[in-house]
Amino acid sequence: MVLLAAAIVVFSSIAACGQVVEDEVRQRVEEEVEQGKQRAKEEVEKGKQRLEREGQKTKKKLEQEVQKARKQAKEKAGTRR
Repeated sequence: MVLLAAAIVVFSSIAACGQVVEDEVRQRVEEEVEQGKQRAKEEVEKGKQRLEREGQKTKKKLEQEVQKARKQAKEKAGTRR
């Protein structure tokens, strides 16, 4: 009877310890997931900023090309008169 009680106490302790370990692992996994989400969010933001910069450069280049074409058109129109 004493051995049975001792075995129950030991198994209860092991089960409780297992639960603590499981909770700790779950917490670590959740922290890692959150860190991963944050890194992904930061990378997305960097990508957006890079695309905006490239878009602005392209827009500026196109505007310069349009101005150049208009100037050439005016010059051609002026020489025809």
